Parts: sequence; structure tokens; C-alpha cells
Amino acid sequence: MVAVMAVIGLLLTAGLRGLGDTGAQARRSATDTLIGLVEQARSTAITSRSMVVLALADPGDLPSGDELGRVGLFKINEWPADSAPLEGVLIRRWQSLPAGVVILPGAVNGVRNPRDEPASSIRYRSGNRSNEGRFHIIAFTPRGTLYWPAGSDPVALRVAEGVYRNGQPSPNIRGGARGVAEYRLRIGRITARPYLF
Repeated sequence: MVAVMAVIGLLLTAGLRGLGDTGAQARRSATDTLIGLVEQARSTAITSRSMVVLALADPGDLPSGDELGRVGLFKINEWPADSAPLEGVLIRRWQSLPAGVVILPGAVNGVRNPRDEPASSIRYRSGNRSNEGRFHIIAFTPRGTLYWPAGSDPVALRVAEGVYRNGQPSPNIRGGARGVAEYRLRIGRITARPYLF
């Protein structure tokens, strides 16, 4: 009986460790995905000599029917002078973030977060269909610099373990310190390359 209890204890410990690592692995995977998409957006803007937008979609922004955040890349035909919708083409399919990962609003060490900016409307073609949606965006110029959000400072993204509640990101709070398990990306203004804070 003692041996059986010891084996069950070991299995439970291993299972709990595996569960604890799952959130960190998903957060790391989402961060790597975002870094890759920012680099792709920047290089596509340079090689195609056009504006490219990285769009952050929450559940409910797209007709997906699940609770996952998504990231899309758009080539923009022309940046409007007023608040008219952006017109563009979806460069690749929407990339889903792993379950249990959200992109949070909030500045990081005084660096602005595009999630805090008003959402932008984008009219775009995906295959044979026309679509329109409102998303938080980061825009890159044909020179590989940041164009939006406007200003002269870099921007930050917060990739955290969490869930979406009523379509809004809600982080998991850890331990008595009330800390959020997150990675923070900084994207430069002139050379719009992402790196961890």
C-alpha cells in the first residue's frame, strides 16, 4: 500500500510540473511567433516597398468562434489622410496564438503599447472574399521603420499567460506577489526590430 501511494505521489508531482511548464512553453512559443511576425512584416515592407501592418485580433474580432488571440499581416495599398479604413490585402493566414496566452494592454517602463491605442479599421481581401475588422495595429514603412502608432518612441508588446473574458485579455496572477507571468517585447522606432526587455 505504501509503495502504491509513493508511485501515485510521484505521478502527481510529475503531472503538476508538466502543467506548470505548459503555460510557460505556450508563452515562449507565442513570443517567438510574434518576434518572427514582426521581422516578417518589417522585411516584407522593405522588399515590397509598401506599408505593412501587423494586426492584433481578440476573440470576437474575427468569426473564428474560439477564445484565441490572432495576429495577421496586411500589405496596405495607401495610408489614408483621415480616419478612413485602411485598404489592404491579407499577406498570410491569421496566425493563432496558443491557448492560455494573451497580449495585454499597458505601457512597459514608460514605453507605449499599441493595445492602448484606438483600434483601426481595415478593409481587406482574403482569397476571394472581402472583409472588414477593427484591430490594434503596428505599421511599418517601406524603409523598415515604425509608422504607427505615431510618434518618435519605440512600442512595447506584453505576451502573458491568461485567458480572454468577454473578448478582453485577462492575465493569470501568480502567487502572493500578485505577479503576471509575461514576456515583454520592445520594437524600435528607426530599426523596427523586436527584442526582449
